[in-house]
Amino acid sequence: MATVTSLREHLVEELNDLHNAEQQLIEALPQMAQRAASRELKAAFKTHLAQTRTHQRRVTQALRQLGEKPDGSTCEAMEGLIEEGEHLMKSGGPGALQDAMLITAAQKVEHYEIASYGTVRTYAQVVGERAVAKLLEQNLKEEKAADKKLTSIAEGSVNKRAGQEWQGRIGVGRVLERGTRWAGSTVGATAKRLKPRAHAADRSRARRSTSRSGRSRARRR
Repeated sequence: MATVTSLREHLVEELNDLHNAEQQLIEALPQMAQRAASRELKAAFKTHLAQTRTHQRRVTQALRQLGEKPDGSTCEAMEGLIEEGEHLMKSGGPGALQDAMLITAAQKVEHYEIASYGTVRTYAQVVGERAVAKLLEQNLKEEKAADKKLTSIAEGSVNKRAGQEWQGRIGVGRVLERGTRWAGSTVGATAKRLKPRAHAADRSRARRSTSRSGRSRARRR
C-alpha cells in the first residue's frame, strides 16, 4: 500500500474504495432481488439497484472534481460482506426466513456504506471541497433511507412471518410427538385390557380340558 501523506490523498483513496464497493453491489443486488420472496423486499432491492448506479456515478464525479479517476482498486470490506450475503442466500430455502437473512446481509452493507459516506463527506468539507461534499451527502442520505426501508420491511412483515414459520415447524413436531404418545398409550391400554381376558380364556380352556379328561376316565372304569 502506498504511503498516504495528506487527508486529501486519503479522501481519494476512500472514494476509490467506494467506487468499487458500489460496483460490487450493482452485481449482487439483482441476485438478492431474485431470491427475495416478499414482493416489497424484491421491489426495495430493485429500487436500490438504480440508486446504487447513481451513487457510483456521483463518486466518479467527485473523483473528477478532485482531478482523479477510479483506479480499479478492490474494496475488500464489500467483498467480504457480499461473500457473507451469498452464504446466507444459499443456507436456506425460499420463504420469510431467507428474506430475514437477506435483510441482515443488506443492512450490514448499508451500515458500512453509511459509515464510509459519512466519513468521506466530512473529509471533503475539511479540505474545502464543498461540491464534492454535496455529492457525497446525497449518497449518504439515500443510503440512510434505504436502511430505514429495510428496517420497515423487516419489522412490518418479514420477521413476524419468519417467526411463524418456526412456530409452525415446532407445532407439527409437537403434533407428531403427541400422536406417537397417544398411539403408544392406546396400544398399552388395549394390551392391559386384553391380558386379563386372555388369562380368563386360558383358565376356561383349562377347566374344560380337565372336565373332559375326568369324564373319559370315568367311562373307562
